[in-house]
Amino acid sequence: MNAMTSTSKKKAVTKKRAVAKKAVAPKKKVTTKSPVVKKKVATKKRAVSKKSVVAKTAVPSVSNKDRYEMISTMAYFRSEKRSFEPGYAVDDWLECERLIDEMISKA
Repeated sequence: MNAMTSTSKKKAVTKKRAVAKKAVAPKKKVTTKSPVVKKKVATKKRAVSKKSVVAKTAVPSVSNKDRYEMISTMAYFRSEKRSFEPGYAVDDWLECERLIDEMISKA
């Protein structure tokens, strides 16, 4: 029996070693990933048509107050030129209004 018990002890010791080997997992190599760099995608630029640029610059920016002052100043000088004769105030105003609007639209 002695021989059997020593053989069974060897098997038990071998099994323990096998169990011990299974319990310890091999270490995995940790690799760090380099940061992902996204490629810049070229975007198409919108073509600006010449018509839209001309249309934007053609609109003058004269306020109503400035327009009124230009008309009144021009009408005053016309009336002064005529020695302030009565009866022409409305005609002078309308004529000056037409001329000023014409100048603004051309600018």
